[in-house]
Amino acid sequence: MKSISLIKSGFWITYATFLTRFFALLSNLILARLLLPSDFGVIGIAYVFWSFFTLFTQGTAGSFIMCKGTEDKRYLNTAYTVSLCIGITFALAMIASSPAIANWFKEPNLTGLLIIFACNLVLSSIFYVYYGIMTRQMQYRELANINFLSCMTRLISTTGSALLGLGYWSFAIGDTASWVIGCIMTRYKSGHNLRLEINPEVRAEVISFCLGATGSSFGFYLNANMDNLVVGKLLGNASLGYYNLAYQITMSFSLIFNSVVNQLGMPVFAQISDEKQQEETLFRVVEEMSFIIAPIYALLFLIIDKPLIAFVFGSQWTPMSIVIPWLLIFAYFRVINSPLDSMLSAKGRPDLNARVNIYIAPIAVVAFIIGSQYGGILGVSIAVAFVLGIVWTTAWWWVGCRQFNWSLAKFFKITFQAIIFIVPSLFISSFFPFLLKPIVFSCVYILSLKLLLPKQFLKYQEITDKVVRWLKEK
Repeated sequence: MKSISLIKSGFWITYATFLTRFFALLSNLILARLLLPSDFGVIGIAYVFWSFFTLFTQGTAGSFIMCKGTEDKRYLNTAYTVSLCIGITFALAMIASSPAIANWFKEPNLTGLLIIFACNLVLSSIFYVYYGIMTRQMQYRELANINFLSCMTRLISTTGSALLGLGYWSFAIGDTASWVIGCIMTRYKSGHNLRLEINPEVRAEVISFCLGATGSSFGFYLNANMDNLVVGKLLGNASLGYYNLAYQITMSFSLIFNSVVNQLGMPVFAQISDEKQQEETLFRVVEEMSFIIAPIYALLFLIIDKPLIAFVFGSQWTPMSIVIPWLLIFAYFRVINSPLDSMLSAKGRPDLNARVNIYIAPIAVVAFIIGSQYGGILGVSIAVAFVLGIVWTTAWWWVGCRQFNWSLAKFFKITFQAIIFIVPSLFISSFFPFLLKPIVFSCVYILSLKLLLPKQFLKYQEITDKVVRWLKEK
């Protein structure tokens, strides 16, 4: 794929993901002023279970269509029908389990919230099929516009409901409105009118792919959500509200980068047949990403403190400031692991991803529980940084490098070189007033990069020039 095509595709994927995170952050900013931390805690619990059930709809039938193509109606209709059946089945499971979940967390209103989320699960099973069709057809621009409309709908619906005094129900109302818009628009823009039909010739192939995709996501779900469950159960809804909002803020950039890598990385990696070239490409992607995201997270570390949190969210949210530095460490390694995830999938070994995720899960849970008992939400965030940041990353890359004879030492050199490189800039900028810190840091970092790593500096300059030229041609 030509570099300009990658830039165009990456631009629209980044634009769509950025809009999602921006509107989510804007919604949280507004709702933080209107709702209590305990309200965020209740909806945070609901979202944990929502994330679990969407494992069976997101990235299953839609991903199958991305791989198979849109030419054969047998595959399209069968994937659509299977996805809808899965969505309805797990929606009923969510409804049936909602009273027990509400009783376990001692939050009666969780029952109603999870029932609404169950309806959204059916909508998501439809949406992801049409999303997969549009992605396969490379309709990135149309998807970005649909995403903008859905996000706007969610923001207006959620904020309006909160102003009417509906509390955490506002989140459920906004989400439902967003899914409805997404389903309608993707169905219209995809140009396909799918029908309920399971073709016996392709049924086994579709179901097998969906089960495999679900299995590879399950371990990651455990690691990404068990910290929230532990905080909610052991420390209460208010603590979960602080932790969950801090988590959303610190993971915003990682979700954007991961989205681009996941949607572009696997097809690009799959086209490389030479083993040595695969290794070189993988490490080059990791190196370039590390030098982009390390300074971004360093800037967030500098500017997100108690005064800024009090100004933006309100003084009641300042307790979350203690967990942000540790969550930023995890966010960095989460991005670094994304290219490896895509490469292993491109090589037909998503089972390696699942294996590492599942092995780490019990270790992570024990660490979260110990951290919560001795340090509250701070202890949990330290456990996240150490176990999910350093230990998980080491184990994941060790398994991949061992399987394909890649250099683990080279990976560590690349990863920690970017971290070490930002330390002088952080140290110098820490002596300046708050408003000058990001400016001083940026200047020192760019100057250091140009003087000490001129090749890396030129790479970013070339990419920037290509992006600027493309934007001017539009």
